[in-house]
Amino acid sequence: MNSLGAIDKLLTLDELSRELGGLSRATIYRHIKSLPGFPQPVKIGAATRFRQSDIQAFIQGGCASSEATK
Repeated sequence: MNSLGAIDKLLTLDELSRELGGLSRATIYRHIKSLPGFPQPVKIGAATRFRQSDIQAFIQGGCASSEATK
């Protein structure tokens, strides 16, 4: 659940790729392992999903960091 008590949408790897501007699967998995703060997957059985709120927070955090360096 997110901070408002609503249930997060769980994104597939393809949906995550689109949210992040078309990153490849290999790049996403590389980021999961080595990029601090990158949203971690949620395993549901054999399926891998990503919380939409985690992705949005990561994107907003990245935008805020890049703005601060200007």
